[in-house]
Amino acid sequence: MNAVVNWTYEKRDPISYTGAMLVCAFVLLLINFAPISSPPPDINEMAAFLDTPVPPPPKVEPVQKVQPQPIIKQEPLKLSTSKTPSPVDIPESPKTQEVKAQPPIQQPIVQAPSPTPIPVQAPPIVAPAPKLQTVSLDASYVSELKAYLEKIKKYPSSREARLSRPQGTVTLSLLITRSGQLLEVRVLTTSHSNILDSEAVKSIKTANFPAFPKEAFMGEDSHEFSVNMNYTLTEQ
Repeated sequence: MNAVVNWTYEKRDPISYTGAMLVCAFVLLLINFAPISSPPPDINEMAAFLDTPVPPPPKVEPVQKVQPQPIIKQEPLKLSTSKTPSPVDIPESPKTQEVKAQPPIQQPIVQAPSPTPIPVQAPPIVAPAPKLQTVSLDASYVSELKAYLEKIKKYPSSREARLSRPQGTVTLSLLITRSGQLLEVRVLTTSHSNILDSEAVKSIKTANFPAFPKEAFMGEDSHEFSVNMNYTLTEQ
């Protein structure tokens, strides 16, 4: 026993330090691992918690299964080769069909009184061919008449004419019937020589004129002609 006490006495310092350290470590362990005591719950809070109704659980809707739709095979569109498409090829729009479904509004048809036709008399048709032929026959007769007068025309042969030797042109007016008979002759323009004027009138009165062609000067029993008779010294 004494030996133990002596040993302890001798070893008191190291033991005291080691024991102090062990005690501190043990205290720390107790502090760390000791359960933390919570304060007692409030009675009012517990009552409020118990009185609060529990919310119902959220309603979970069943998941509907999506059935796969069958795949429809689309045929390629066939273009019509005809120029005018048929009504089956071009479907009518809903708007057009709706308009057609409505019955048309029938309005009373008021017929205007037809005007009384005014009779129009057509002008007489004149064939151009006979007219051209008539004009050509008239001109042909005038040319024939002038040629005939130029043929029978003679320079006066009296002594007075040979001395005075007059020259000039006499314009005469002749009224001739369709048969070629002379009705009247008169001087329209004098030659300023009585000898020449008298000779021209004398030649006309002794002439035998040709008759008118049948189609010439239509509708006239007689026609007046104007002719010129020119007298020069070369005609002696």
